[in-house]
Amino acid sequence: MSHICIFEDFNYSRLFPLVYARATFELRCGMYTQMERVHKLYPGSKITLFCRDYLADVVKERYSLEVNVPPASADNCLFINGRAIFSNSVSPDGPEELGIQGDTIIYLRLKKNFSGKISHDTFLQENAVEKLKKTFPCVESRVPALHYYWDVVKRNVSQIKEDFSLFVKEVRNMGNIYEGAYLLNKDKIHIGKDSRIKPCCVIDAENGPVYIGNNVTISPNTTIEGPVYIGDNSVVQANSRLRGGTNIGDVCKIGGENVNTIFHSYTNKQHDGFLGDSYIGSWVNIGADTTNSNLLNTYGSIKVQMGNELINTNHNFLGMAMGDHTKTAINTTIMTGSVIGYACNIVTNRYPPKYLPSFSWCSDHGVIVYILEKVLNVAKVAMGRRGKEMSAAEETLFKKIFELTEQERTICKKT
Repeated sequence: MSHICIFEDFNYSRLFPLVYARATFELRCGMYTQMERVHKLYPGSKITLFCRDYLADVVKERYSLEVNVPPASADNCLFINGRAIFSNSVSPDGPEELGIQGDTIIYLRLKKNFSGKISHDTFLQENAVEKLKKTFPCVESRVPALHYYWDVVKRNVSQIKEDFSLFVKEVRNMGNIYEGAYLLNKDKIHIGKDSRIKPCCVIDAENGPVYIGNNVTISPNTTIEGPVYIGDNSVVQANSRLRGGTNIGDVCKIGGENVNTIFHSYTNKQHDGFLGDSYIGSWVNIGADTTNSNLLNTYGSIKVQMGNELINTNHNFLGMAMGDHTKTAINTTIMTGSVIGYACNIVTNRYPPKYLPSFSWCSDHGVIVYILEKVLNVAKVAMGRRGKEMSAAEETLFKKIFELTEQERTICKKT
């Protein structure tokens, strides 16, 4: 039996604010997270997870897997970077070797009896690449890696197509398609058990596949243009337009116009408004007519502020990254290439700053700190509305993220 270990590396912080409350291997790109994809690529393998220490308790709650426990040295083991998007390109069998791409470790294959060589924080060290290159044979890997949120967004469309081709072996319709609904290119449309496609819906898979999970409701007069993924127990509201790359996680309620935007699980965007080329975290509520820009009026390359660093993405189309537990008021307008932090509240008629630190309350009067006790209570209420109770580990993590993001808020005050 193969042993696979999915790890986080030193550069996880490039994916903030999306990975404050989740490991990098829990980010959705295409139809799956990297962890879900590894399960499918290596069936029957034993899987362990390496993550930041402060995430360990929550990750243990989410999965029945060993976390931050080094694999037994009696096994061969393939260590896989949680930021890498694997297909069948790397076998767990073969000689010991280190697969790298620039400053990124893509994988490390070890044979038996490697006790003491690897611990759960090996890959989190800044000089991990240089250290491991001295010990193991090194090869250049072509496996794609996700460095910033725009890498996730830009790969999303092609990854939905690739995942559908690799993993959907039998396209099935197990739902209820009402009279007056139209399916174009049915061989590329999968509809899960107990899902409902209401009258006057058009599902168009001529430009890419459409995967609809179990117990999904597609409300009347909705247009879906593939490639699109919709997770289990989600609702698409009436008169919605889901264009290519819309990627909806489990238990979401989504409406309006969306293109190439990833919604993690338990997020609401029920009303009209446009979101494009963006990644939205979990437990987010998007107010009615909230809209983001994904193209500059100058058609120029979009720059993104990450902390105190301004990065040229070299992309012409790019929306925003929005962290978990963030809320927007009605008619919120968000600028191109914005980064909205974890647990923010936006209640302004003006444009919010392009970089909004985590735990910010943004109003017409400016940006202040969102008091921890208040935002924590709001998060618990929001979860309760979905029949979820915040666990002790989740509450501890929530408070830890407030501490970790203090520097963000300091940077904002200085700028």
